[in-house]
Amino acid sequence: MFTLYDEFAGFGGSSQGAAAVPGVELMLAANHNPLAVDVHGMNFPDADHYCGDIAKADIAGFPRADLFWSSPSCPPWTDARGVKRDFDRSTQGVLFDFARGPVATDPNVARARALMEEVPRYLQAMRRKGKPVLAGVVENVVQVRKWDEFGRWRREIEVEGYRTRLVALNAMHVHGPVTGRVAQSRNRFFMPFWLAELGRDPDWDKWLRPRAYCPGCARVVDAMQVWKRPGVEMGVYGARNGQYVYRCPNSTCRNHVVEPEVLPATTVIDWALPPGQRIGERVDGKGRPDPLADATLARIEAGLARHMRPLIAPAGGTWRQHATTVDEPLPTRTTTETDGLVVPPLVVPVAKRAGVDTATTVEQPLRTQTCRRETAIVIPPFISLMRGGGSKTTAYPVDGPLPTVSAQGNHHGLVGPNADTTAMLLAYYSNGAARPANEPIGTLTTRDRYALIGGQAPIEQCTFRMLATHEIAAGMGFRKDYKVKGSKRDQVRGYGNAVPPAMSEVLISALVEAIGGEPLSPAA
Repeated sequence: MFTLYDEFAGFGGSSQGAAAVPGVELMLAANHNPLAVDVHGMNFPDADHYCGDIAKADIAGFPRADLFWSSPSCPPWTDARGVKRDFDRSTQGVLFDFARGPVATDPNVARARALMEEVPRYLQAMRRKGKPVLAGVVENVVQVRKWDEFGRWRREIEVEGYRTRLVALNAMHVHGPVTGRVAQSRNRFFMPFWLAELGRDPDWDKWLRPRAYCPGCARVVDAMQVWKRPGVEMGVYGARNGQYVYRCPNSTCRNHVVEPEVLPATTVIDWALPPGQRIGERVDGKGRPDPLADATLARIEAGLARHMRPLIAPAGGTWRQHATTVDEPLPTRTTTETDGLVVPPLVVPVAKRAGVDTATTVEQPLRTQTCRRETAIVIPPFISLMRGGGSKTTAYPVDGPLPTVSAQGNHHGLVGPNADTTAMLLAYYSNGAARPANEPIGTLTTRDRYALIGGQAPIEQCTFRMLATHEIAAGMGFRKDYKVKGSKRDQVRGYGNAVPPAMSEVLISALVEAIGGEPLSPAA
């Protein structure tokens, strides 16, 4: 059995994932926030808990653990809130900017960055006790690599006898054997470390290569991470704007770029919740008009124009398996099959800093969850044209699929069209009439009789709601029975600051396997 100390544990996402690894027992969790400590204690009652400022604690008096997970505060390192950071220069005292002159460092920012120093401090203290920590992981945002003190900080850990490795990982590409997948795109920095004297290195390829379909090889492969520029070792995923992509390991296809399997946002949305008010009729709790911001409306319009492409989907007892676009001819008619007209929902960020063209479809993972509510879901008509065999609920405007959850609050909202404003089907024969596409289609004969009259529902007729806390929890990968307390704002902040459990599970699995020498099984 390997004991674990989770420093800056927060709500306990890292603890949940690490404790899911066979042979790992959570011994101690620490955090400065009393509410976070209470939540953690509710879910890990057998572990000890320290509530206080770690930087002021007598770390030498802390118990020694085999495994050490540390997640120092990340907001001071990231520019996610639109604040230009100066972490690539010294963060002590007064900085000098050639354009602005002397610039005083925010003391709160300086203190938060200093929490990184608690990692080598604990390792040094335990070695002085005569029994060093066997392995651990430091987690943060990818921008922490730009810290001008990063090299010195890393060497302080290595001089204690540890080997280290930098790992850039997106939560949507992780599959925990116990905790499962994460329906959220969340890029993170990890630095695993393990005692060199163990004589074994973790098998990182086994745990960090996601499954992906290679069109060149026509099969599923274990994708390999490839950096776009030589020398770059930390960054975010993305073929267009990221620093790395995944490629097929086979040379026969010339290492084709591949897209790893991901879990869509639809899997964490609670479609049973009321869809919310129509955007054009929004009022606050006192009945006063409460319109959405112009920037949010612009993002919705841009998203609808870019992504809202209808599909003809097989339904109700058909042999066909795949949807086709409305730009293609109708699939072969049979005497039994029926088709559904589907328009995918959108995920739209509502944060002020977000650009106009930032909406994505719900077929993709959630955007990174922060501590604030900054993401909405837009749902145009989700129409089902069935003649038996399908659920009528698929015609409701709120039946659709979710984007990243962050630490600054609930950033997700849900928008759907009014069921009265749908596409129309026009029967173009002598006595034909138009009918809403959310009603059953007329009898299909041997001739082409129906035309789809497109038409996007006006934004004012769509509905809008913010994500519920349990949807955010699901988007982070927390288990369904995880206990929380506090206001909605407190819960959103706690979830957004957390580590998706699947990420800690796979990293700790690799380390435990190397320490113990016994193989563990990754997710199938």
